[in-house]
Amino acid sequence: MRSGSERAAPLLRFSGGGRSAVDVSQAVMLGEIVSPGNRRKDVIDRPREYAAAGVPFFLRVDLRNRVPALALYELAEGEYRPLAAAAAGATFVMRQPFEFSVDPADLLDEEAPAEEVGRGGVRLPAGAQEGWGRMGG
Repeated sequence: MRSGSERAAPLLRFSGGGRSAVDVSQAVMLGEIVSPGNRRKDVIDRPREYAAAGVPFFLRVDLRNRVPALALYELAEGEYRPLAAAAAGATFVMRQPFEFSVDPADLLDEEAPAEEVGRGGVRLPAGAQEGWGRMGG
């Protein structure tokens, strides 16, 4: 990545395994997944950098407290203004720069199999039987 006002967008992987850096000013939309350790950078600093570079749309993904939320912003008069937003349980819908919709809850991998308790308090995957994996069990 370049420093200062010449910051490049993250490297993009193209088919064939090659990598190429794209200058941030060429992007139509950039997004950030807010991380707890870099919250200020992800919420304040990067959007300012992208706005200064003239990136028309900015998408924020926030997974704070395991309640995912999406927010889309559009660049207007040099700063981002809210365009669409939704949290888990609602549908996030955006029409620009392309059409896309999703329930932010779908961003979490919450479909872990339930567990059953076997003899001696041993936790088994749902549907498993004690002795499974043993011959003649």
